[in-house]
This record gives sequence, structure tokens and C-alpha cells, in this order.
Amino acid sequence: MIVFSHYIPQFTFSIRNVFSSVIVPVQKGINNVGMIFVKRSMESTDLKEANERIKILEAEVASLSEANNMLYAKSYEVDRLRELYKLGDEYDQYSKIAARVIAKDTDEWFQVFKIDKGTRDGVKVDMNVLSSKGLCGIVISVGYNYATVRSIIDDSSRVSAMTQHSFESCMVEGDVTLYKNNRLRLSGIDMNAAIVDGDKIVTSNISSKFLPNIIIGYASDVSVNENQLSKSGYIIPVTDFKNITEVFVITELKSDSMRDE
Repeated sequence: MIVFSHYIPQFTFSIRNVFSSVIVPVQKGINNVGMIFVKRSMESTDLKEANERIKILEAEVASLSEANNMLYAKSYEVDRLRELYKLGDEYDQYSKIAARVIAKDTDEWFQVFKIDKGTRDGVKVDMNVLSSKGLCGIVISVGYNYATVRSIIDDSSRVSAMTQHSFESCMVEGDVTLYKNNRLRLSGIDMNAAIVDGDKIVTSNISSKFLPNIIIGYASDVSVNENQLSKSGYIIPVTDFKNITEVFVITELKSDSMRDE
């Protein structure tokens, strides 16, 4: 073939044409098949990288969401504590300590609950307890590092009260059923007492256990009883007994202040 191609150049041209007519289509086919595999391989690689990237992004989103939730919780806690200490400033005439709620003995409402302060912190039975809005309850038992509080919505709770502007006497009675409608019972109102809806109700000077002038709530639906001898109504408490997390314990007893007087 070398000799023929040397003396007859057209010979190699013919041979090349024959082979190219066979080989070129085969090469094209092989190239096309190869490109398909390369494309699929690249797509598979891209998909794998995309899935890995998605996992990384999902982890970053979860981390950011957790951080955001923590910041929100801290912000909410700061707001609660700010309200609590703002109330503390309003009653700066009383010495008090802050405490956290650690358990409650009832399922739905905070009728009876425990706090993380006890005798080692100076807490005693009958000490008044404040929420971030006003009167919350009273200490009924004390341990070394905890105390039990009965809130004013408990069925056995009775608080001697009065109107802040006119000093008219009344009684705030705990009633869990009523509190489902955000109300407590207001009774013991004299027929001639000038108590009207919207009056601010505070603890009374004559209460044997509760210190005076602590806000309880606002009068509502005050009306004359059927006997025409007295009035009764409801009170909308300022404290939210659905969720109590921090409280103030006033470390003064009404009995001690009465003894001092």
C-alpha cells in the first residue's frame, strides 16, 4: 500500500474514502453515546451536589430558626421581667423578693402553684404574692427552698377589698368556673355604696392577711340584689392566671404591720 500510494496517489484517496464512509458514522455514534453518558454523569453529579447543598441550607435554616426562637423567648422574658419590676416600683413601700414558678397543682389554671423561694429566703405563710399586673395570691405553706401559693381565683379564696377612689368595702371571692369568663365574684357591697362598673378594686385596709392598696382588678356588672339590701357584681382581675412564670413575694406580713401599729 505504501508503494501503490507512492506511485498512484489516487489509490490512497480511494481507500480513505471507503474507510471514512464506514468509520465516521461509527465515530459520530460513539461520540453521541459518549456525550449522553457524560451528560447524565454531569447531571448526577450536579444533583448530588444540589442535594448536599440543600442539606447544608436546611441545617443553616434550622440553626437560624432556633436562634431566632431563643432571641424571641429572651425578649419575651425581658418584657415580663420589665413589667414585674415596674409593678415592684409601684409598691416600693414593701420589701419583696422575686421568685419563679416551678410547678402547679392544678391542670388548667394557676389556682395553687409552687415557687422557688422558701424559708431560707425569708418566705413565710400568709405573705402576699404579686404578679406582673397586681395581686396574685398568698403563701399557704413553706419549705426550705420552695413555697406554695394559693391564687385569688381558687374557690376557697376570700379577699377583703375596697374601691380605690371611695374606699367602699367589698369582698372578692375566688371562683374557677367564673374565671373561665375572666371574672371573679364581687360581693358584700353595701346598698348605698357608690361602686360602679369600671371602679378599680384594691385590697382593703381592714384585711387580716392582705396588705392594703394592692390592685386586684376592675368592677363589672354591679347591681342590686333581690333582697334590696345589698349589691353584688363581678370583678375582672388584672392578673392572667393562665400563665404565671415570675412573681414577687412581699416579705412583710399584715399581722406584723398591725402589731407594729
